[in-house]
Amino acid sequence: MTIASIDQISEVNMDYTITIFLRQYWQDQRLAFSGTNKSLSLDGRLADNLWVPDTFIPNAKESFLHKVTVDNRLIRLYPDGRIIYGLRITAKAECDMDLRKYPMDEQNCTLEFESYGYNFHDMVYLWRRGKSSISGLTTLKLQQFNVGSFNVHSSFARYETGDFPKIVFSFEIQRQAFYFILQTYIPSILLVVLSWVSFWINPDAVPARVALGITTVLTMTTLITGARQALPKISYIKAIDVYLVICFLFSFAALLEYAVVNFQSSRIAAAIKREKEKDKDGLQEIKVDKMGKTWDSGCNPSELEPLGNGGGNLQPLTVCNQVSTNSNKAAELGDVRINSLNIDDCREKSGEVADDDMKKSTSIGDQIAVVVRRLSDVTRMVQVSTIDNCARFAFPAMFAVFNIVYFMYYCM
Repeated sequence: MTIASIDQISEVNMDYTITIFLRQYWQDQRLAFSGTNKSLSLDGRLADNLWVPDTFIPNAKESFLHKVTVDNRLIRLYPDGRIIYGLRITAKAECDMDLRKYPMDEQNCTLEFESYGYNFHDMVYLWRRGKSSISGLTTLKLQQFNVGSFNVHSSFARYETGDFPKIVFSFEIQRQAFYFILQTYIPSILLVVLSWVSFWINPDAVPARVALGITTVLTMTTLITGARQALPKISYIKAIDVYLVICFLFSFAALLEYAVVNFQSSRIAAAIKREKEKDKDGLQEIKVDKMGKTWDSGCNPSELEPLGNGGGNLQPLTVCNQVSTNSNKAAELGDVRINSLNIDDCREKSGEVADDDMKKSTSIGDQIAVVVRRLSDVTRMVQVSTIDNCARFAFPAMFAVFNIVYFMYYCM
């Protein structure tokens, strides 16, 4: 048997198309002749008047005999009654494929020949020269495959009507993955790397980071859909599915990372805003001692007027001053009357603080509290930026480890 071509290997339909030159040998003593040692080449149409094997291809979905320009059949008769019957046949045969390692897979396809009506006791099929009976296979050039080893053997097929002779030709094909590397793997890698660009974008640039994340996720979805259209709907997971799904998860994880960063940043900003408003709206207590001296730098002795005449001792008094206003609130004294109020001095503020958080305070402890609070705010903002900094190294490292493990597993 000579292999003319193998093409249209389809993963979707699980079949392939092959064109062969099939030559069958047998001996019929009734056709022996004498007078010459030369063989006779007869018209192929004489096959209708001779006994020929009823050979068919059981694993063929469809097949036909070429008829251009005439029926492509050959009959050669030898003096001892030996006959060579040659046919040119094209068949679309089944090929059960295991696509778990697709597109780094290797497939084993077969081409079977059986007798349709003669059972195992009437006729036996044998390969004439074993593996040497096959020719033309090593010279084939396929588009996406490399032809590997092949084998031949004889067997029989068991049916309800008996056991029928069968011969099998099997061959291995290895898929060339370079096409898929260019069409699927490299675009997927670039999309994953593109999703990492958001780690270097300012967290406050919400439209930029969200648009980049959504674009990479949607593009990965389109890539997955396109890759699955060229494959059958099978229940198990293929190698290309694993890679595309992991790439999709990396792109989606980059989008989720920004969601975490944005949530933390918004929460911290809201907390800082509440603390600033609390400091702004807080009341400042002015303490006045028994000698009538005030400890608030905002007091003005001229604004304090005598409340009445009469004797009496001075009583401790506390007057609350609203920081956001300039006038002092009137203090209710009850039945206690103060004859006169001698204001000796008002302490001046020792220094000015430019930041709004460093308001006028009555003690060093208040100033320390403000400083601690501001350091806490800075620490929390640093924690938010730390998430991006960790992602810049963690994502590429994990993706590199995944690629190493993936290609080592599926290529070995």
